[in-house]
Amino acid sequence: MKNRFYAGKLINLREAQVNDAEFILNLRLKNQKKNNFLKSIDNDIEKQRKYILDHHNRGDNCYFIIEDKDSEKHGVIRILDVINDSFGVGSFLVQEKAPFYIACSGYLTTLDYGFFKLNKAFSRFESIKTNQSMISLYGRMGAKLINEDSEKVYFTYPREIYIESRKRYLKYTFESKLNL
Repeated sequence: MKNRFYAGKLINLREAQVNDAEFILNLRLKNQKKNNFLKSIDNDIEKQRKYILDHHNRGDNCYFIIEDKDSEKHGVIRILDVINDSFGVGSFLVQEKAPFYIACSGYLTTLDYGFFKLNKAFSRFESIKTNQSMISLYGRMGAKLINEDSEKVYFTYPREIYIESRKRYLKYTFESKLNL
């Protein structure tokens, strides 16, 4: 199994392992408000374990556990659909009790991973229209709305815009991509 690790300024991203299945399942099932914005899952630990194993066979795709610097688990996020010069970000979910910086730093560190570690030029993401907090975040960060349908909105995020935008969030991420 892969065991990718990416250190952020305030958090670490660690590739999910089979022994993380219970944490992921509990996070997904207990956070009903935020879980409404994600694809539904069954309350089945074996399906979760299989999903993690299957995810390890998907090239540059990553299913990360978001941990603080003391290795306490706080959330999950995925890099998905890595193709050509772009990558997708999805399945972002953080515990309700997690400190605020965990979500900000986790999201920014994931973007750093895609743009700088994978060396991709664009990020892609989508959101259910009712998830106004994420749509607002995408707008504040400078993502470009490229399409929408009756249920979702779709964004693209060029690396150049991210590099400029991340300067506003330096307390959550490294000052320069050269520090990565």
